[in-house]
Amino acid sequence: MKNKFIKNILGITILEGIVSTAIVGIGFIAVLQMVNYSVQSIDVSGERTKANFIVSMIAEDIIGHRNSIYGVSATDENISFEGGNIVSSDPSHKKFMDHLNNAGWTSPGTCSSAATAGLTGNVSNANIYNSQNVDAPRNKENKWNQVIGDDRYLKCKGQKDIKKVTVFKVCTWSASGCPFKIINSGVVNYYDDPMYIGRVQVNLNDGKKRKYLYFQADYKIKK
Repeated sequence: MKNKFIKNILGITILEGIVSTAIVGIGFIAVLQMVNYSVQSIDVSGERTKANFIVSMIAEDIIGHRNSIYGVSATDENISFEGGNIVSSDPSHKKFMDHLNNAGWTSPGTCSSAATAGLTGNVSNANIYNSQNVDAPRNKENKWNQVIGDDRYLKCKGQKDIKKVTVFKVCTWSASGCPFKIINSGVVNYYDDPMYIGRVQVNLNDGKKRKYLYFQADYKIKK
């Protein structure tokens, strides 16, 4: 009886220990992979959430200053407004919409260099409102440069992380400076101003995630 009792409490064999260790190790590896994936998913989700807020901010900046003149002060004595339209003898005076339609806006940030993208030290800590121009449109563009021009708020992970603003001008007639024409269907009694459609594009995670926002930037019904 004594020998039988001792045999029952000898413990596990080496083979049983190896198998148990392998099973536990596989479990730990699976858990670590899940944790790593979860951390990456949380990071990407956070960046996409910030991108949603930023593109909305840009759209609000454009709509809020759609009648502002680019490059000059609105208090200039040679400029007046009639129904939201600029009345000026200087053809270079353009509304914010027309400037974006011609030139657009593209982030000048460090994402153009994949070698330095995502590294610390690329973040600008300059005060967004330190230097002010006489016109609201240029102040807004400077703010965009500071907010998404580098790693300040959105992580820059490669040269495909593009941030840009485009405005499309849509008319019911064929005219210079209005390449997009709505089919008239034989009806000619249109008196409305051109419609401006804005698009904000933000690429994340080296271009693997993309955020687009289309919105009506400016449109006036005359009759």
